[in-house]
Amino acid sequence: MGRTNREWHEANRMPKNPTEVQRAAWHYEHARNCGCRAITASIAALLERHGYTVPQAPGEGEAAEPRPA
Repeated sequence: MGRTNREWHEANRMPKNPTEVQRAAWHYEHARNCGCRAITASIAALLERHGYTVPQAPGEGEAAEPRPA
């Protein structure tokens, strides 16, 4: 997991009792802006159901830096 983007979280609270559409939009933006957690299979399915391309978490898919010897 990556680092939490505290500023993004403070400015973008999940609405109370969100609709499925609101949840999908929030999780999509969250995945694009914060690396605090991986996208679960259920969230990926939610995004796909609502027409979103499931984004890679920040830092995901990048080659690991070699460790010094």
